[in-house]
Amino acid sequence: MAREKAIGIDLGTTNSAMAWVDESGRSQMVPNAEGSLLTPSIVLFGDREVIVGKEARSATTVSPERVAEWVKRDMGAPVFSHAIRGEYLPPEVIQACILRKLRADLAHSLGPDANVVITVPAYFDEPRRKATADAGEMAGLTVLDIVNEPTAAALAFGESLGYLAPGGEPKEEMTVLVYDLGGGTFDVTLLKLAQGKIQTLATDGDVRLGGHDWDMRLVDYAAESFLRQHGIDPRTDPAGLNRVYQVVIEAKHTLSARNRATIRIDHDGKSAEIPITQDQFRELTADLLERTAYTTRQLLAASGLQWKHVSRLLLVGGATRMPMVAEMLSTMTGVVPDRTVNPDEAVARGAALYAGYLLVKRTEDGPPADFEVTNVNAHSLGVEGIDPHTMRRTNVILIPRNTPLPATHTERFATKSKGQRSIVVQILEGESSIPGDCTAIGRTAVRDLPDGLPQGWPVEVTFEYGSNGRLSVRAVVPGTHHEAALSLERAGGMSGEGIARWKQPVGASAGFEAFGAAAEDLPAVPRPSPTPASPEMPRTDADTGFWSSPVQSAAAAAATSGPTPPSAPDRTSPPASGRTGQPASPRRLPRWAILLIGYVASAIVGLGLGYLVLSRLRPEFFPLPW
Repeated sequence: MAREKAIGIDLGTTNSAMAWVDESGRSQMVPNAEGSLLTPSIVLFGDREVIVGKEARSATTVSPERVAEWVKRDMGAPVFSHAIRGEYLPPEVIQACILRKLRADLAHSLGPDANVVITVPAYFDEPRRKATADAGEMAGLTVLDIVNEPTAAALAFGESLGYLAPGGEPKEEMTVLVYDLGGGTFDVTLLKLAQGKIQTLATDGDVRLGGHDWDMRLVDYAAESFLRQHGIDPRTDPAGLNRVYQVVIEAKHTLSARNRATIRIDHDGKSAEIPITQDQFRELTADLLERTAYTTRQLLAASGLQWKHVSRLLLVGGATRMPMVAEMLSTMTGVVPDRTVNPDEAVARGAALYAGYLLVKRTEDGPPADFEVTNVNAHSLGVEGIDPHTMRRTNVILIPRNTPLPATHTERFATKSKGQRSIVVQILEGESSIPGDCTAIGRTAVRDLPDGLPQGWPVEVTFEYGSNGRLSVRAVVPGTHHEAALSLERAGGMSGEGIARWKQPVGASAGFEAFGAAAEDLPAVPRPSPTPASPEMPRTDADTGFWSSPVQSAAAAAATSGPTPPSAPDRTSPPASGRTGQPASPRRLPRWAILLIGYVASAIVGLGLGYLVLSRLRPEFFPLPW
């Protein structure tokens, strides 16, 4: 029986890459159909076909309205932030087009049968992870799992040093800091690397910070210089902006090797040569670099370690080639950055190794896996509850961030009314105690409770957080031998029906007309903001029998519905110690109305005081009424 192929896909913001595990168990890169190891993550929606890669990139200066790029930053949002030929497409659909191209290239090199692991930034939340998995399904891939990019990079690093080899000599345990600055996202992760074992200790990051932000600083610098010389701003024309962007990328690459570069711009019949030095570039982007440094320092503080405990500093992501990155890290940490693994290849290689690891674990009668991997969650997982002391809504964190995965937590809630048949629990992801500041992942519904339960009867809800950062939920009703059916209704993301509908145009590699027709079936949406907003789940009291909050502690229920029956089990409410919630927001005047009232009141007081002064100076003209 032929061995199943283990494939890793680094689905990057700027470029994507593929790797596989060969017969000897080593990771190997897979070139695309054009012979390159990197495929630009850019999609051109033509009339008759969808084109991905270099050809799509060249179209950005000719038909920018037909091109989608930097899509990864919008994952988790309902639609991509830029209209494609007048239509707003879901970002996972565009990502599926990229994955379909990679799938075809894999089939050409390795054959049609492949088991794939797709990588995501460690700081991706659950909606973004689900959207990535949905994109793989729409592309027709067999997705084994989603894995964090720093974890994948650490696997590739461990392979290069012999830590993953079966039966190898014992290796010295080391703590590795993975600094991953890609085109659109930033992650920093601490891992412990030992013989046959990779354990994530802590992770942090920013899903809206990457090399693209450095590029745009150079774009603004060059465009403003051109504007001063010729009185024309090339950024006002989409095609002109893309031409500036392309020459800026070349200049940035030059600055990674030499101290100075020249940005040559031709626009609207005018030309300019704009010099730029490494020092100028560093000054233009100093705040961006400091954001990564601050996050790195915060990560170390959260882990309880010091720089002297960090053995290696691994650079991942193409943006780490900028000299300023290595210089900053060396100065801050005292550790010389390690370039053992190619930063463009590390994530794809590690993903392939992880795919092989999963395939071995899946085969019960096969040999044991050569290594073990332990991840942590990047965001806290909780529920929206009522603080029994303040009666305010609060995010009750059940599984704190940086908890080793898989993790399981059981929380006890209570029914409000006698004979209640269902409970709804709103699930939140985030660190804030204010529910509105967190991501509403969705809600779970405990339905078909036994008839005749008294008020305050406990219901135990269990959260199981998988090693890939995906959530499953179950519930039991103690004392009744009844396990309630539980469904997770996600606030965002695509339904199974939606995935099936988009599979057709993606799978057929049809032209834009097919995508436009599918988009017309979507609900009308306003022009999206750059940052995806946390979707709100509908609130109904019909399912819960509770007040407006879908979760209510037994103590809160007692305060609103009378005492809990003595026969009820011990009440367990969401812990209140150390948590301060915010009151349910009262109806407030808008800011403009408050300012207007303030201005009017100030004017009245000022006129009154002025009249009093004038009445003292010229009483014959300004007599007092009394």
